[in-house]
Amino acid sequence: MSKTGYLRFCLPVGDCLAVSLMGRLVGSLMGSVAAMTSLAPSAYAAVPTSGQRVAEALAQAQAARDGGDSETLARALGVIDRSGAHPLDGWTGADPVPEWRSTVAPAGSPLRGSPLGPGYRLGKVPAGQSDSFEQVFLSGRKASVSVATQGGKPVSLRVTDGDKRIVCQSGKDGPACNWVPLFTQRYRIEVHNGGQYLANYYLVVD
Repeated sequence: MSKTGYLRFCLPVGDCLAVSLMGRLVGSLMGSVAAMTSLAPSAYAAVPTSGQRVAEALAQAQAARDGGDSETLARALGVIDRSGAHPLDGWTGADPVPEWRSTVAPAGSPLRGSPLGPGYRLGKVPAGQSDSFEQVFLSGRKASVSVATQGGKPVSLRVTDGDKRIVCQSGKDGPACNWVPLFTQRYRIEVHNGGQYLANYYLVVD
């Protein structure tokens, strides 16, 4: 083998052929794979999940209701209803969606979507504090938790398993958390308010 990284073969007639060890090609392929791998998470995160869209719609609907903007409220309710979103099981808070519906649609209008849609809950978190609750997720099925706030107040998500190990945290792409549980168990979902003011949050589990 020569110092240039080529393997030299000589034919019986005395002619020699220099054959590359494919190092350059392999290096190029590995570089391409690395590039695709590094781009994939960002590209995936750039596409909002259905839960993120519903969380944003809930926040927009509340702001529209408070501001008397019935057109924006109707659009936000359309997103919520088409998704089939419903209050999370076990949540005992007041659900504002029925009241929102009553202000933009005639009584008796069927606006609800599929009962199998994502679940939501609303809450308040004082500055520098956290709010948490538990939710069961099934093994092998993608889990998605998204949260939005009125006015874009900074909140973050953290999900821990039964052994208090962190399985997912929201990152730079926004307050959303996606993972695939290894086991069916109860997980704790924590919403932390890192801002200086009270945050009204709208959380969706999909």
